[in-house]
Amino acid sequence: MKKILFLTAVLCITISSFAQYQALLKKNAKAVAPTTLKAANGFDLPVVGQHPINSHVSNKSILDDPVTAMTRYDLQTNSSVQRRCYFYPNDQVIGTTATWSQQDALWTDRGTGYNYFDGNFWDALPTARVESIRTGWPSYCPFGGDGELIISHQATGPLVMNTRTIKGTGAWTQSVLPTLPTTIPMMFWPRVVTNGPNHTYIHVIALTGPTANGGVVYKGMDGALVYSRSLDGGATWSDWIQPADLDSSNYTAFGGDTYSFAEPNGNTLAFTIGGGFYDQLLLKSTDNGTTWTKTVIHHSLYNLGGSSPTYFNAPDGTNAIALDNQGMAHVVFGLTYDSGTNTAWYYNILAQGIVYWNESKPQLRQDLDPDSLFASGNLVGWVQDTNVFSLPTSQITYWGASLTAFPALVIDKCNKLFLVFAGATTLIDPNNFNFRHLYGRRGYINGGNINWEADTLFDITGDWIQYNFFECMYPSVSPESDPYKIYILFQKDEYAGSYVKSTLATGAWQGQSSPDDNSIVVITWFRYFPCITDVDVKQQKITFSVDQNVPNPFDGFTEVNVNHQYAGDISLKVTNITGQTLTTQEKKNVLPGVSKFVIDGRGLSPGVYFYTVQQGNQKITKKMIVE
Repeated sequence: MKKILFLTAVLCITISSFAQYQALLKKNAKAVAPTTLKAANGFDLPVVGQHPINSHVSNKSILDDPVTAMTRYDLQTNSSVQRRCYFYPNDQVIGTTATWSQQDALWTDRGTGYNYFDGNFWDALPTARVESIRTGWPSYCPFGGDGELIISHQATGPLVMNTRTIKGTGAWTQSVLPTLPTTIPMMFWPRVVTNGPNHTYIHVIALTGPTANGGVVYKGMDGALVYSRSLDGGATWSDWIQPADLDSSNYTAFGGDTYSFAEPNGNTLAFTIGGGFYDQLLLKSTDNGTTWTKTVIHHSLYNLGGSSPTYFNAPDGTNAIALDNQGMAHVVFGLTYDSGTNTAWYYNILAQGIVYWNESKPQLRQDLDPDSLFASGNLVGWVQDTNVFSLPTSQITYWGASLTAFPALVIDKCNKLFLVFAGATTLIDPNNFNFRHLYGRRGYINGGNINWEADTLFDITGDWIQYNFFECMYPSVSPESDPYKIYILFQKDEYAGSYVKSTLATGAWQGQSSPDDNSIVVITWFRYFPCITDVDVKQQKITFSVDQNVPNPFDGFTEVNVNHQYAGDISLKVTNITGQTLTTQEKKNVLPGVSKFVIDGRGLSPGVYFYTVQQGNQKITKKMIVE
C-alpha cells in the first residue's frame, strides 16, 4: 500500500490530545521531586545536569566552547541533521560548516559558512559563503589525502560541490553534479559520505525537487530519493538511481531531510529514511553502492484514504544511523503522534521519545507503543523533566517533530555508542516560549544489545552561564573522535523556535518571530572511559611540536625547529595558498631532540605560504610570509 508524504500537505497543528496518548501525557505531567524525574513511561531515572533554581556556578570558561560562525539564517534542517562537523584524529584539527547568511529576509547571500581549527586556533568567523552562488544545506566530508569536500543545493538546478586539496587552506574548486534528465533539474537536501583510497569515493543521496518547491513529479513520485557515486574524486559520476524499491510501486513521495547517511565501514554503506506517512527503512550496500538491500524497520500505520483521519504513533522524520565495527547498522528516530487525511496532516506537540533499533532486532511493533518499546529496550530517550507537560501549550515551541528530536548517533573504534538529541526543557525565552537543550546517552555495543550507562540522560548543554538562557538545536556529531571526548556542532540562540520557519510558513510555527544572531558552536562531551587502541598508543609515541619559523616574514632563508620525543623519519612540505606543493625535505631516522629545517624562500613570490611537518601519522601546519 502506498504511503504519502506530509511535505506537500497542509501544515496544521493539533493541540487536542488523542485518547490513548492523552492518558500517557497526563501520567507524565505530574509534579516530581527536583532530584528524581519521570521518564516517558513512568519509571524513575537519575539525571545529570538538572537545572537548579537560582544560582549555579559554572566551572567552565566562556571560551571553552568556541563559536565557529554567526548566522541570521536559523533553519539548519527540516528534519534530520547533515554531517556538518569532522574531527581529523591524525592531525587533531576540525572542519565545520553551517547554512549561513547575514540577511534577515530573502537571504540572497545564503551559502556555506565554513570554519577550521588548525590544532591551536580557529579561523576568524566567516564573512562570506564558500560557494559563488546562493546555496544551502552543506554536507561536509574528508576528501583526498589531506583535503575536504562540501556538497550543497541551489534553489534551482543541480547540486554544487566544492573541494580543496589541503583542508583549512587554499582556494575552493567549484563544480556541479550531473542532474537527472533535463526535465528534472532540481536536486535538494543532499547527504554525502566519502570512503575508499584517500576518501576519493564520493556517495550522495538527495531528493528530486517536489512540486511544492517548484519541482516536478519524477517517475510517479513527488519527491524521489536518488543515489549516485563517483569513484574518481568527482571527475565522473554514475547515473542517479532509486535504490532497492524506493520507487512509485511502493511510495508516492518522500520528505526533505527525512534521511541520514552512516559513516562508511570499508565498502559497507547504509542510510535510513522514514517519517509518519511512509515506512522507516534501512538501505544497505556491502559492495560500495553497486547493489542495495532494503529492510523495513517500522511499517507505517498511515492509510491513504478519504476525509476520515487516522491516528497513530509514528517516526517524526528526524533520524540518524551509524555502523558499528562489525558493519551492523544502528538507527534512532524521534517518536511522534500523528493524524492525517488525504489532504492534511496533524501532529501532537506533546509527543516524545527516541526510538532505537539495530539489524539484530525484529521489525518494530506497528503501533510503536511507548511502554512496549521501553520494555523491549527500544525506547532510549525521553523528555528529561516531565514538568514540560505542565507548560501551557501557548509556551510550547513548534518544531514539527517530537519533543525529543533531531538525533545524532556515532559509534567509535571501541564500539561505544553515543546518542545526542535536542530535548524540550521548562526553560523559557524572553518571548515566553520553551527552550530545547542537547541531551545524550552513552552505551557499549554487546552483540545485538546496547549496555547503556544506567538510565542516565546527560544535559550536555547544562552549563548555567553558557546555555541556561539559550536554545541548543541541530546537533551534528563528528564520526571521528579523540580517546577522551567526542565533538558536537550545534546552533545556539537566545530565542526559542525558528524565525525562518515562522516566516516561510506564515505563522504556522509557534516561536521566534524576530531575526537575531545564531551562534554555531562546537562543544565536547567527555567519555566515561577513554577509548585508546593500539593505533593510539603508536601515535602517542611520535608526538612532537613545531616552532614558528624564524625570521617571519622573511625574504631569503628561514629556519624551523621541530621538537620530537621519539626517533623516526620527519618531513617538511611547503605549499602555496592553493595547496600546491612547492618543496619537500625529509630527515631519516632522527634521534629524539630538536631537528632543524632551513627553507629557501629566494624563489618564492611575496605572499602567504604554509609549511607542514609530519612524523608518522601526525602533521602540524603553520603559516609563513615571504616579503
